[in-house]
Amino acid sequence: MGFGDGVSGEDLSPRPGRAVHPGLQALFPSGLRPEVYCLNGSAQVGLGLLLDGWCAVVGLPELGVEAAREWGVELSRMVLIPDPGSWLETVATLIEGLDVVLAVAPPAIAPAAAQRLVARLRSRGSSLVVLGDWPHAHARIDVRTLGWQGLGRGYGALESQRLEVAVTRHHSRRTVTLVRGAEGITVADDQDRGSGGVGRSPA
Repeated sequence: MGFGDGVSGEDLSPRPGRAVHPGLQALFPSGLRPEVYCLNGSAQVGLGLLLDGWCAVVGLPELGVEAAREWGVELSRMVLIPDPGSWLETVATLIEGLDVVLAVAPPAIAPAAAQRLVARLRSRGSSLVVLGDWPHAHARIDVRTLGWQGLGRGYGALESQRLEVAVTRHHSRRTVTLVRGAEGITVADDQDRGSGGVGRSPA
């Protein structure tokens, strides 16, 4: 079936969502769906969405295997494409055979082409995480750094980073605070005490 072909109603049957990194589970209670997610902020957080099945990282050469290993990605099932060439053709081909694709946003994409790609995602049961803007995305993922630990007055070594990750979908917003440190990536200890805790609020 070519990229521009139609998708039958049978192809759009619901499928279970894909698992994500444990630290992100509260943000994706139903798992990762066969849709497009916009990611703004640290691209590394997108690696936490590549844990279930075969995956690809497109147009993000700064994301190497060490970062992927830190987030728990199975490296033997990850494809790295630093320069995609034709973005649309490359991504459309990847979602034919892979489960989750993390890609830098294209410079521009026609609405009709975006709709066909989304239809293909739903048909294949794949998910696309786009670093940047996408028309009518299923959800928006915003990441910001809250601070670093380990640096003194111009000296010392970085020990950990605190990240706030928020997912906005429809009219709800969920947030979680993560810590990247020597023990890996974990939910912040103060999560249940109101400091950056998991919560839902109107978008």
